Amino acid sequence: MTTRTAVMVVVDIHVSADQPVSNDQFHARATQLMDELMALSECDPEVTDPVTSSDAQQSVLTVEVLIFTDDQLEAVNKALTVLRTGLHATGAKTAGWPSIERLENRTELISDLLTT
Repeated sequence: MTTRTAVMVVVDIHVSADQPVSNDQFHARATQLMDELMALSECDPEVTDPVTSSDAQQSVLTVEVLIFTDDQLEAVNKALTVLRTGLHATGAKTAGWPSIERLENRTELISDLLTT
């Protein structure tokens, strides 16, 4: 086993919709996004362990992803690029999808992540 440094990037996506979106629809969109992020992480060895969660009552999708780097700015840039690609792949910004009101992100440096 080897030790690698990674940055966990967490992004809260606050959304609004032109039309009402049911709780089930909101959670289904989070699941679609998770599927796309998993596929993207398989294409890039520097991206791993994406996780999504959804709070339909607050209209917030939360995305967490680990980026193998010790540079937090590089990690945020890569994570937001992967997130944007995943959102586009799920159909975000097409008719019927909610609009992003604001993004909030935070990072945490993880210096002793074990990998095989």
